[in-house]
Amino acid sequence: MSGNDVKETARQGERFAERHETTVKRVGRVGVLAEGVVYLLVAWLALQIAFGTAPAQADTSGAMSRIAAQPFGQVLLALLTLGFAAMVVWQVFAAVAADGAADRVKAVVKAVVAAVLGVTSARFLFGGGTSSGQQQQTLTQRVLEAPGGAVLVVVVGLVVAGVGVGLAVRGLMKKFEDKVEGSLSPALTALGVAGWVARGVAFGVLGVLVVLSANGDTAKSRGLDAAFHEIAQQPYGRVLLTVVALGLAAYALFELLTARRRRRA
Repeated sequence: MSGNDVKETARQGERFAERHETTVKRVGRVGVLAEGVVYLLVAWLALQIAFGTAPAQADTSGAMSRIAAQPFGQVLLALLTLGFAAMVVWQVFAAVAADGAADRVKAVVKAVVAAVLGVTSARFLFGGGTSSGQQQQTLTQRVLEAPGGAVLVVVVGLVVAGVGVGLAVRGLMKKFEDKVEGSLSPALTALGVAGWVARGVAFGVLGVLVVLSANGDTAKSRGLDAAFHEIAQQPYGRVLLTVVALGLAAYALFELLTARRRRRA
């Protein structure tokens, strides 16, 4: 295929994405609802860690396992899987139609995250779900065993921590408002601020733990569950973790309440 053929294929893809943007966006908003449900459960599990009663890991796999254990859990997991699949489609279209490289990269990253969540929910749906924290710990151990692995782990941890800082700043500056069509009420704005800052704190702590795991303590790289437990172990940690959990619940409510008006994921 020549260079001209590649460019023409790309233009055709962009035109197709533009023609079907509204339809894909409406379908993709189901993924926003799915994300809200998962974050609400993660917030609940984090709150249980704060009070010392958590029965499962406080991460996405823990949330999925709790869903699977409910009477209508399989139905909800199927809906979540479809919702995340819809999110992937939306973000792929958004990446194709994006005006700049930054927006394209953001859409691709969101598509990857949605795909991971979709695969996780599908595994629990079919009875093959496993702990994401354990998987992350195993992956970290393999990376550390490779040449230059410790440096790579530190870099990944710094990137995750940087994402956390970015999320918190975005929340404080209310930059999430452009995700929603129309104006936000003061209550929704407050939920957004609390939600983005809480996510920033959680990912910031997670990033620091990943960096610390570079010395061989891979248990620190077990994802959000490890981050929540680390917060709980600090002075006044239970209070702080309770605040973070409530913030994550605020983010979940923001997602659920604004899903039908979302301009961007």
